Amino acid sequence: MGRMDDLLRKAGHGLSRPSPEDEAKPPRFTRPTPPADAPGQSYDQARQFRSTPPPVDDDLPPYDPDLDGPLEGEEGLRIVDAPPQREPLSDEDKQRLVSLFAPASPQAKRIDMLRSQLLYPFHGDPPRTIMITSAAPREGRSLLTTNLAISFARGLQEFVLVIDCHLAAPAIHRLLQVPLRPGLTDYLEHGAALPEVIHWTAVDKLSVIPAGRPSQRTAEILATDKMVDMMFELRERYSDRYIILDTPPVQEVDDPAVLARVVEGIVFVALGGVTERDQVLRAMRSLPEEKIVGMVLNDPQAAVLDAPALAGLSETL
Repeated sequence: MGRMDDLLRKAGHGLSRPSPEDEAKPPRFTRPTPPADAPGQSYDQARQFRSTPPPVDDDLPPYDPDLDGPLEGEEGLRIVDAPPQREPLSDEDKQRLVSLFAPASPQAKRIDMLRSQLLYPFHGDPPRTIMITSAAPREGRSLLTTNLAISFARGLQEFVLVIDCHLAAPAIHRLLQVPLRPGLTDYLEHGAALPEVIHWTAVDKLSVIPAGRPSQRTAEILATDKMVDMMFELRERYSDRYIILDTPPVQEVDDPAVLARVVEGIVFVALGGVTERDQVLRAMRSLPEEKIVGMVLNDPQAAVLDAPALAGLSETL
């Protein structure tokens, strides 16, 4: 972890340090110890990872007219292809989606800098499957994922796919204005075909697999062979496509540790002036160090990249 400490020292001005009173308090989040074999696995080794698939849940969630459309007939059959209502973007979201609404702004240029540093690393090949994660909630992770995906799609002659893996609190479908379902859980749990869960956005070359219907077994379904095989198929079938995963906070659930097995690179997000340095270190230690390509400091006001933190992404942790 020496290289992680070096990077954090460079960005330390943007991370808060706990007071003596805070140090005496228990951690804000508790998390089970990740499997011993989680760090250090390659993508091919990840395909060997096996877990018992969860039982198929034949009980559909309660009827929601906003998601499922009207009922039909006396038996109350669902119209599964009824278009769901989409939540419009707020003015605040539009201000923060700088890569879409203000591509010439200084904030959007910083996103483009991150894209370039991921595309042209000093060591090794650029990762085509990238996971965006953080230590705690509300650190601007989904906004960074969306801005970065838009920057990739607009700046390259290649396709970009965003997968919303934050199944308990999805946001990508709203930010990119696609339906919530069918999505990832519909594919993993309910038999939807892969082409059915890929939605095209208004941005050329940018598509999304949204979270889908709610699930109470997020880590279980993300650890199944079907998820691993889906990632393998997406990477092998579309060799010119970049895949970006938006994942939950590391210290909140086990999902990021599971997903780290099936990606080539990890970008860690911290909220400048809010996230504590020790909290970041604890979270990063639960991920495979060799896959962490950098850490980004988000601005607590605008939720865009903090320029000093970008310099650290040019180094291999």
